[in-house]
Amino acid sequence: MIAAVTVLMIAHLAEIMVWALTYAILGVTPEGSDLVYFAFVNYTTLGYGDVTPVKRWNLLGPMTAMNGVLLFGWSTAVIFEVLRMTLLAGDEGVQPKRGWSK
Repeated sequence: MIAAVTVLMIAHLAEIMVWALTYAILGVTPEGSDLVYFAFVNYTTLGYGDVTPVKRWNLLGPMTAMNGVLLFGWSTAVIFEVLRMTLLAGDEGVQPKRGWSK
């Protein structure tokens, strides 16, 4: 379980770095802004508002947030599937009871 969560966290950080690189290439934020911070705030839907995109790219922040919400939901599904598979693997050695126990 720890391995799955670690891999998912690394994947989320990589996605945030991709957004930060996209912001850098497009020139989304004012000069001197921390692009990784801006990407992180948008991706996690915190929306502090202390860094705002230039007018031309206003919709890119909400698109980042939508992407983050979808991927956090996907990560939750993956974690639950790993947990389900772990529990099923642990139950393989246990014989289920048949009938009513008295």
